[in-house]
Amino acid sequence: MAMKNITYKVPENDKEVFVDPAIDHIPETIRANRQKIHSYRFEINGIPFQVLRDKTRMELLHMASNYTKGIKFLLHRGESGSCLYLRNSIQNDSSWDKTQDKLSARGLDLDYEAIKNIPIVQTGHEPILYYPGVWIKNHLTQYLASKLGGVGVNMIVDNDACNMGFMYVPVLSEKPATVRKVAFVKDKNNVAYEEIVFDDLGTIRRFKEEVLSLLKKNIFDEKIKTTMESMQSAFEEFIGRVVECYQKGCIDMVGLLTSARCALEQDFLIDNLEVPVSWICNTEGFYHFLLHMVYEADRFAAIYNEKLAEYRSIHKIRSKANPLPDLKIAGNLVELPFWIWKPGVRRGKCYMMKEGEFIKVTNGEDVLVVLKKSEGIVKNIERLKTLKESHSKIRPRAITTTMFSRLFFSDIFIHGIGGAKYDTITDEIIREFFSVDPPAFITISATLFLPLDTGNFDLKTLQVLQHELKDMSYNPERYASGEIRGDREFIERVKEKQRLVEAIAVCRGDEKVRYFNQIKELNNLNLNKIAGEFQKKQKELDVANINLSHNEVVRFREYPVCIYPMKALRDYILYAFSGG
Repeated sequence: MAMKNITYKVPENDKEVFVDPAIDHIPETIRANRQKIHSYRFEINGIPFQVLRDKTRMELLHMASNYTKGIKFLLHRGESGSCLYLRNSIQNDSSWDKTQDKLSARGLDLDYEAIKNIPIVQTGHEPILYYPGVWIKNHLTQYLASKLGGVGVNMIVDNDACNMGFMYVPVLSEKPATVRKVAFVKDKNNVAYEEIVFDDLGTIRRFKEEVLSLLKKNIFDEKIKTTMESMQSAFEEFIGRVVECYQKGCIDMVGLLTSARCALEQDFLIDNLEVPVSWICNTEGFYHFLLHMVYEADRFAAIYNEKLAEYRSIHKIRSKANPLPDLKIAGNLVELPFWIWKPGVRRGKCYMMKEGEFIKVTNGEDVLVVLKKSEGIVKNIERLKTLKESHSKIRPRAITTTMFSRLFFSDIFIHGIGGAKYDTITDEIIREFFSVDPPAFITISATLFLPLDTGNFDLKTLQVLQHELKDMSYNPERYASGEIRGDREFIERVKEKQRLVEAIAVCRGDEKVRYFNQIKELNNLNLNKIAGEFQKKQKELDVANINLSHNEVVRFREYPVCIYPMKALRDYILYAFSGG
């Protein structure tokens, strides 16, 4: 089957929502997924897929329930006692033999048998300051879980590198208006989110003051004063939650931003479970997935690279680094689709190296663990677990993150447009590597502009003015007033220009250059005669540029939800699912 060529586009208009499949078709898509997944008959490390999936679902829901319980503890104002929030899953008792205990998730008692039947709706994103186009995934997750009597789970992708540790803020007081970046964390590029902690509240308070200072600058205009004050209040409420959670014992970036977001989501009746990828990686199910990938590294890398090449061909991408780099295959060394690092160190690539009966997992420099296939699955999984003792962390990359989630945990996964495009590659890898038809996923995106007025100027208006100003330089006679057109010298220059234009069409070489320079000189002389009109048009263009920049700043779609007035967010959500 040929790889899909997804051509989805981000919604351009305010309150516009794109979703595929349509909302009313999604329940049927989920039912079809469940039937499809139930038909899979392959094995992972000798364990039937269905057995491993059921146990993984139980284990992960148990883990997500515990993590979410910790987040809710942080959100209960005035609650005292020891902190129930756990940053590290190793502190959490999530062993396989505990997974048959009952747990409470979204008010449902979930035991081992119930897990087989309950629909799990999953989405995921980096633990950054969500903008509306991202946040809409969490709302759809809640909506579908409620509609189907299932459980919604948001996967916090804390294994991603912290390249988005900032937020955008509008600055309308400048001419032209600008969108400013304000860093929440600095000098942490390529460090995984899960590694970022704050030693004190200084960084958070400086971030707060910088954002509020920029927002306050926008109150120069009385027409937007009320909106800007609402935006300030929204941000102060959000950052206030961050500070409260810090004071309760949560000092890591992931927990702080997740808690503040969940506080906002409570006002929208969203109660999805939360679970970080770092926690998922300490489940028994994930260790089986990891070991299977190590055993099958050669075959997986070949399929992975083949499907990336197909994607590049379809999308006419020349760079070997896009959309993702190939996995390296060099003799007995094969790159694995995982990251590896130790705390305080940037993420690095992970490799498998075969030497006789031994399989070595390495970061390219140091051998981190040695497996021996003849000693069996249980023994090798125990060896992988010893990586925790040396504080080494193995985490999935983008494609293996969603692959594990879609196959071993959820019944439907909700992507944004970017994730959906990448997961067309995942689909084809699943199809060939596991020899099954992959479950379908949902794609959703939306746009919500700040509730501020925009002028009538648009890009087309600007282009017309730019054309007219350029034409004034080349054909000033077209813009001369009646009085100037009656000037004898002006008339003579226009006639001479017409003669040269006719002559230049039939001459060549040096003569053509000479005529061109003469025309240019005549235009400059006549342009001086219409200097007033030219300056007036230039001012119109300057005003248009200012108005257009204002519109672009207002219509920028990646401002975080924490600076939107609450009313704007409520109207947006009601609009987004009014037809659902």
